[in-house]
Amino acid sequence: MKKKNIFIIYAVLSSLLTSCINDFQEITIYPYKVGDFYSEGGAMGIVYKVSDDGAHGMIVSLNEAECAWGDTILTLANDTLDAINNINKIKQIDQWQQKFPAFYWCDNKNKDGVSGWCLPSKHDWEEILENRFIIDETLVDIGAQSILGKTYWSSTEYGKYEAYHVDFILAEMQFYAVKLNRKKVFARAVRAF
Repeated sequence: MKKKNIFIIYAVLSSLLTSCINDFQEITIYPYKVGDFYSEGGAMGIVYKVSDDGAHGMIVSLNEAECAWGDTILTLANDTLDAINNINKIKQIDQWQQKFPAFYWCDNKNKDGVSGWCLPSKHDWEEILENRFIIDETLVDIGAQSILGKTYWSSTEYGKYEAYHVDFILAEMQFYAVKLNRKKVFARAVRAF
C-alpha cells in the first residue's frame, strides 16, 4: 500500500512539474511564419525569420539565463550579422566556457543531436525586436519566458569593455552594457532551421 501511495504521489508531482511547453513538442506546422512555435529534431523555439516560403528560417529559444557577457578583453567578436562567426572567435580563447558565460549558456543547448544554437548577433536582435509582440505572444501562450521588459546580450562586441545589447524596455539596440555585468542582462539563444 505504501509503495502504491508513493507511486501516486510521484505521478501527480510529475504531471504538475511538467511544463506546458512539453505539450507542444510534437506540434509543428510547415510552412512556418514569424511567431510560429517550432519543434523539430529536438530543437524548440519561436520563429522570428523565414525564408524559402517558410521552409527555413531562424528561431529564438524558449528560455533564458541572467548572466554576464564575458571577460573584458578585446575578442574581435564584432560581426554584426553572423552570430556563428562571433561564437567561433570566442571559442578560440582559452577557458572560454568560464570567461564568457552568455556564449557558454547558448552553446550548451547544443546536445542530444541538436546543434546550431548561439548567442544572437546585433542583427538577429534587430529582427526579433521588429516582431517582438507576435514572438512574445506565442512565448506567453505556451508558458515560456516573456522577452518584453528585459535586456539581452548580443554576441556582437562593441569594445574592450562593452557589448551590444537589446533593450526591450526602450525597444532599441544599445552598446554601452559592461561585459562583466551579471545583473538584469539576459542571454537567449537563436538557431537556424
